[in-house]
Amino acid sequence: MGLMTDVLLTALCVLGLAFLAWWLMGRLLRPIPAPGVRALIPGRGGGEELEQAVRAFIWLRGLGLLDCPIVIADVDLTPEGWELALRLTARWPGVILWPADHLADYIAQH
Repeated sequence: MGLMTDVLLTALCVLGLAFLAWWLMGRLLRPIPAPGVRALIPGRGGGEELEQAVRAFIWLRGLGLLDCPIVIADVDLTPEGWELALRLTARWPGVILWPADHLADYIAQH
């Protein structure tokens, strides 16, 4: 009976320490929310790497490590790149397509 109690108590302590470590790591990695923070992705050409970059930010958002709008800045997108960027903005809320030369206007509005 004593061995069984020791094993159960050890397992309970290990689970408690694992939960504490998980919670502390989450607190360490979770960013402090700031109202002026924006994730900015430059949109260039056909947008070859645009979807991968947006998906990476969406993944971080899903983990709770990112809590800000994602802005795709149209630097020199081709019509195909523009269409891809529009599909990305329609697919995920909080993803915004904005002309790079008018970013100051976006920041002033939001």
